[in-house]
Amino acid sequence: MKDCIYRIIFITIGISSIFTQSFHIKPYLQNAYTSSIVVMWETTSGFESLVEWGPTQTLGEATSGTAEIGYITSYIHTVELTNLNSNTIYYYRVLTGNLESEIFNFKTPMEPGLEESTRMVAISDMQKDWSNWDKFEEIIHDGIIDFTSSNLDLILIPGDLVENGNDYSQWAEHFFTPAEPLFATVPIYPVFGNHENNTDYFTMYFNLPNNGSPGYAEHWWWKDNSNVRIIGLDSNPAYQINTQLLWLESILDATCSEDHIDFVFAELHHPHQSELWIAGNTDFTGDVIERLEQFSTSCGKPSIHFFGHTHGYSRGQSQNHQHVMVNVATAGGAIDNWGEYAQNDYPEYTVSQDEWGFVMVDIDAGDDPQFTIRRVSRGNESHFRDNEIRDQVTIRLWNTPPNTPNIVSPIGQNHNPDNLILYGGEFSDSDGDEHGFSQWQISENCDNFEILILDDFESHENWYFNEDTQAGNSLTTATANYLSENYDYCWRVRYRDKGLVWSNWSEPTPFSTGESLYSPNLLSNGDAENGVLSWIVETGIFESLEALECNGVEPHSGDYYFSVGGLCETAEYAEVYQDADVNEYFGCIDAGDASVRFSGFLSDWGGEDQPAMHLLFIDESGNTIIEGESMSTLNSSWTEFEQFTIIPEGTIIIRTVLTGTRNGGEDNDSYFDDLSLNIFTSPSCNSIMGDLSNDGTVNILDVIQLVNIIMGSEPSEYQETVGDMNNDGDYNVLDVVIIVNLILGT
Repeated sequence: MKDCIYRIIFITIGISSIFTQSFHIKPYLQNAYTSSIVVMWETTSGFESLVEWGPTQTLGEATSGTAEIGYITSYIHTVELTNLNSNTIYYYRVLTGNLESEIFNFKTPMEPGLEESTRMVAISDMQKDWSNWDKFEEIIHDGIIDFTSSNLDLILIPGDLVENGNDYSQWAEHFFTPAEPLFATVPIYPVFGNHENNTDYFTMYFNLPNNGSPGYAEHWWWKDNSNVRIIGLDSNPAYQINTQLLWLESILDATCSEDHIDFVFAELHHPHQSELWIAGNTDFTGDVIERLEQFSTSCGKPSIHFFGHTHGYSRGQSQNHQHVMVNVATAGGAIDNWGEYAQNDYPEYTVSQDEWGFVMVDIDAGDDPQFTIRRVSRGNESHFRDNEIRDQVTIRLWNTPPNTPNIVSPIGQNHNPDNLILYGGEFSDSDGDEHGFSQWQISENCDNFEILILDDFESHENWYFNEDTQAGNSLTTATANYLSENYDYCWRVRYRDKGLVWSNWSEPTPFSTGESLYSPNLLSNGDAENGVLSWIVETGIFESLEALECNGVEPHSGDYYFSVGGLCETAEYAEVYQDADVNEYFGCIDAGDASVRFSGFLSDWGGEDQPAMHLLFIDESGNTIIEGESMSTLNSSWTEFEQFTIIPEGTIIIRTVLTGTRNGGEDNDSYFDDLSLNIFTSPSCNSIMGDLSNDGTVNILDVIQLVNIIMGSEPSEYQETVGDMNNDGDYNVLDVVIIVNLILGT
């Protein structure tokens, strides 16, 4: 009985749709080549698939195609037009039964190798934000169409086209309809995002190049447009497989020797490093990036990967390769606002913005191939922007490296180990490129820069949380703090232009440091290299871990790091401490002339658990005088913290306290490494009255120094401080008598 009812309902719907036949999805373009293009559309009923087309609006040609059932009685139509001329405008309309579309046009690509320039848009994550339900339509019409005047060759979409790919209605209502008529004139090339849910609707609605691995149709593919090779990839968990990576390697290997290809553009959904939403990070994308980096460096052809998943814009670059990383979201999805999630400032990224928008890419071919990326912003809920260009970078195929920088300082001996300024020469570039980046390195050996004391990478800008953290920084100077005193070092520097090409390294230059005004590190085993020795566990679990032990992370340096809270065993909260006796500095402390530098590197894993550290200043009775300000992070990468505090009067113990708090998951991912506690006292506080020779004791040498001053020698600034024994403003025999009495012990 139920089967009969269902059949009656189905037949009724079918008969009804014949009389109400309409476009469910209007025509859109796919898979364009120099001599062919695919036209697709969906109707509520009817399986006739016909395209009338021609070089003018009178059309004149007709081509039939195929139709497959989409949903109940709907049909998805596919027609391939062939025998087209390259670089030619054609007009077309589609017909199904009595249903007829308006006339649209498209332009076929230029033959490969004929050096035609290309313009494309990259957008992603247009799945509907119900608080801003028409945002994608606004970005299409007020954004892309107004900005480009429809002068586009193709559109790349790295995933999340709809909120739920299994919901049939969303494909028309949320994706295709808001994009009319743009998709009818410009071919689109999407890849799977997580919101597609690996649905069959994706493969039904799109006709992408069928040149990926057998059995993975439309999950990965490639195609050429002028001097660019475009590679589509699937970064969803089920497809993070070696088969895809081996296929990518084979395509890149072939691309290296193809002279007509100058650049490679890849698109996939998930980020490797997301500054706005680190929970979205995916290691598989890192594997893809490594292969693109190796390709660009070995073949000399710059590359990009476009991604989404994080709802905002980011642009970065590999530190050692001509590879660009661009998050092209969000084209409609709810913005990942600053401060809303666990976030991180990655050194590879120079710009991140919590805004809607799209990315324009203009590619020039010919004698000087280059591409220019521009971020066109539509703002956010608090600040509307009308197609404002918020970021821009140009990368050239033929880019002469900047000139090798000169060494200015330090050179020679006796440099300040506490706050050393490195000076490089002026930046110069024969191409006229601007200075974009610098890298500074200090080693213990001019013949070996494998083990580094300092490796500092500086960018001309770093927009993070609406602030340029690099503002005012000079790319020709750098600072090296807290080097060892009376020690030999070697340093070098290199410069990079904004087109991502490095100069050669400068000539390695030796220098040595003098005396430090800071004490040695008062923390024992602050780097975890000796297990958990010297630390006292107040509560919870405390571990010293090797790299990746118990699914942990890499140490900041050395072979081990601390986990306060535990990974092999775990606790929701853990607290450990270590006491440093500062009684020897008691005189300077009580004179208000001593301070402490407290520093270390902190990290967590997924942006939830929280490592924190602070100091306690304790008197001789064991009472806490004050508690220092806590330093903590949610960053998933090692982040350096540094704090300077005047030591309060009466302090004889400084206690270093480390805590780890688990806020999510099973492990307590609260990590610490390279902790340091150093006391600073001024020279006047450290000086010994009567020690004119500055050798740490009062002896006959000091008497000789003082007699020389009385006889007319000019005293040094230090001798002025310690030589006037009776503080009468003069150097005379009375001062000699006092020093002699000190020597004799009277």
